[in-house]
Amino acid sequence: MPTKPTAAGKSSIVHVDLELALSNIVSSDASAYLDLGCGVGNYSLAIAQRLGKDQILYALDLWEEGVETLKEIARRQGTPQIKAMQADITLPLPLADDSVDVCLMATVLHDLPGEKRASVIGEIKRVLSPIGALALIEFKKIAQGPGPRKERRIGPVDAEALFTPYGFRPEASVSLGDYMYLSRFSVK
Repeated sequence: MPTKPTAAGKSSIVHVDLELALSNIVSSDASAYLDLGCGVGNYSLAIAQRLGKDQILYALDLWEEGVETLKEIARRQGTPQIKAMQADITLPLPLADDSVDVCLMATVLHDLPGEKRASVIGEIKRVLSPIGALALIEFKKIAQGPGPRKERRIGPVDAEALFTPYGFRPEASVSLGDYMYLSRFSVK
């Protein structure tokens, strides 16, 4: 896998209803979050603004420059809840079993090679706590707008088919705007 992942430096955050997205990600019951494939951390920074001082957000990405940028911005903004780390998300994650309550994966899944998706989903399941949830943000399966070609997009039905065999249960799927959606899954 290259050191600069596909679409590194770009963010889908400009295409989403951020308040609606955050209301489906941030939970009063969660103490630990994971932004998987965080890039420069636009979503991490937005989530951290809603977290208390005792909550933590792990932000992982393969792209070293993106992780270092996030660390610097978090330091300048006084967001100590963010723990940014360089990590290849297609390998075992550097987190303990059951250590995360909410995992966000924003516009990353469609870039993962098909043969790597099972191990990534397995690792998400491993690190999620028994009350855990996954928030998946992806491009709608349409031919227009930003994002990958339509045939590479993962719609809500596709996402459900990918995650349910691993014990994830669909909770909600919401439109975040013209081009994006969020599907939320629980591990209960």
